[in-house]
Amino acid sequence: MVRGNEDTILRIKGTQEPIISKEDFETVQQMIKSRRRERKDGTVSVFAGLMRCPDCGWTLSFTTNKRRNVSYYHCSKYVERGKESCPSHYIRYDVLCAYVLSRIRYWAEVAQADEEKLLKKLLSASDRENGANRKKQEKELKKAEKRKAEIDSLFTRMYEDFVSERITEYNFQMLSEKYQKEQTELEEKITSLRKKLENEKQNKEDAEKWVSLIKEYAEPTELTAPLVNALIEKILVHHAVKNEDGTKEQEIEIYYRFIGKIE
Repeated sequence: MVRGNEDTILRIKGTQEPIISKEDFETVQQMIKSRRRERKDGTVSVFAGLMRCPDCGWTLSFTTNKRRNVSYYHCSKYVERGKESCPSHYIRYDVLCAYVLSRIRYWAEVAQADEEKLLKKLLSASDRENGANRKKQEKELKKAEKRKAEIDSLFTRMYEDFVSERITEYNFQMLSEKYQKEQTELEEKITSLRKKLENEKQNKEDAEKWVSLIKEYAEPTELTAPLVNALIEKILVHHAVKNEDGTKEQEIEIYYRFIGKIE
């Protein structure tokens, strides 16, 4: 490797295909900035702005017990209004970090090993079923658009017949009401079908963005605010349930950016 002086390095922008668009990158950066909240000791919480209570919808607040040297999250509504309003949803910060890091590592490994397989998993549990639905929607859309064109043509001919007095005013009004009703129904159906097909296309693009993004974070050794905010939209921490044998189980839901919840 030959290192040159910074003044002699020539940088040419726009010569490589970006992993994500500049617009998406800037959006994520703004979200990261808006979520960073300095605590009293000057540090920034890695999960700031991401933690939510699945029961009441309030945020989970970050607290440090200096005497025990333990940091944790718990429901802010529980803190403010007591246990009658909502369970505590308590979770230790180190436990949460370990879990989130393990999931990011897992999906990064899956993406590196088989990108296409992961894309299929993100897009649908059953690609065959989705493919059949998409073909059905496309067929319905073509049929509706064809019928809409026919009605538009019928209106034109019917008006010409009315002007030429080949049909009575009564028949003209009756047929107009009939066709206008069908026309309105078809317009609503066409709009709905186009939206569904567009959403499927957007879902595929979003899944591809996320897979490309997480591949860049292969084998992370620690959680950072930029890493967490780039990949995760929100985290829901459920209240821990105590089993008969004394052990506890706690569900943690991670909703990833662009794609939502995977598992």
